[in-house]
Amino acid sequence: DWYRNVFAIVGGSHQANFDGTTIDLQKHAYLGIEFPNYWNLRTFVINDATSFDDRRTRGGPTVKVAGNTFGHLQVSTDPRRGAVFDVQLRGATGVDGTKMYAFAPGVALKPAANLFVQLSPSYSHDEQSQQYIRRQADATATAFGGARYVFSHLETRIMSLNTRVNWTMRPALTLQVFAQPFFASGDYSRFREFAAPRTLEMLDYGTDIGTIAQDPATRAYTVDPDGPAGPAAPFTVTDPNFSSRSLRGTAVLRWEYRPGSTMFFVWTQQRSGVSHFGDYDFGRDSRALLGDRPDNVFLVKATYWIGR
Repeated sequence: DWYRNVFAIVGGSHQANFDGTTIDLQKHAYLGIEFPNYWNLRTFVINDATSFDDRRTRGGPTVKVAGNTFGHLQVSTDPRRGAVFDVQLRGATGVDGTKMYAFAPGVALKPAANLFVQLSPSYSHDEQSQQYIRRQADATATAFGGARYVFSHLETRIMSLNTRVNWTMRPALTLQVFAQPFFASGDYSRFREFAAPRTLEMLDYGTDIGTIAQDPATRAYTVDPDGPAGPAAPFTVTDPNFSSRSLRGTAVLRWEYRPGSTMFFVWTQQRSGVSHFGDYDFGRDSRALLGDRPDNVFLVKATYWIGR
């Protein structure tokens, strides 16, 4: 009397490479419930244990990656109604103190039998403590085979809004519209390297080892991994911070001018841009997006049914 159906999964997975090294160890659980009023609840939890990663250095020695626990919760209302609401919450926390959270509400409106409107905004914030930057040859880095593998702490923010409209004006005439403004930023900080292969410990430049300084003019970083008195040569890291933006939109008018014969009138616009701010500012990035040069594509396609 309290549910229509219940679906549950509990499981795990283990992966090892051909050396027998564990590269993934995961436990997960899922629960989905459809209630008598046709509301739906879906939730799952994934726990990734700290394990080895033979690809994190892009071909270099194996290192360890921090484990994390990820959770997801989704609630949606009765899909038979004229207004259907959906909300998704996601979050994660890592053993290295990093966090992730995301919020994605949505609504689908059916004000009339021939009209459908859907709005799906989303926002996410993510932290990574082991973001790969580059490989730097250095004969003094004997533990890593004569190279230093540079990583950093990365904080990303992503915001988007998916919009869909389907309008059936007549049985032979329909209009479909899709638009997606998208904003993303990445802030790199605490440049670092692993203390040794097959370990989780990382050493920050300028704090744990060596020195690091940024040139205000070029925004590039100069890293001396063992300080001015050490034998290792300094190297430069280009500022990887970014703020990207884009807008994709498509409108399709479909006209069946005779049975089996159809014409499509399509307009697609795409505009995008990248800056090196590293932070997120909706007003600034929105104004920049409107100022970006658009690419417009107009397309006409016709089909004709032979034999009528």
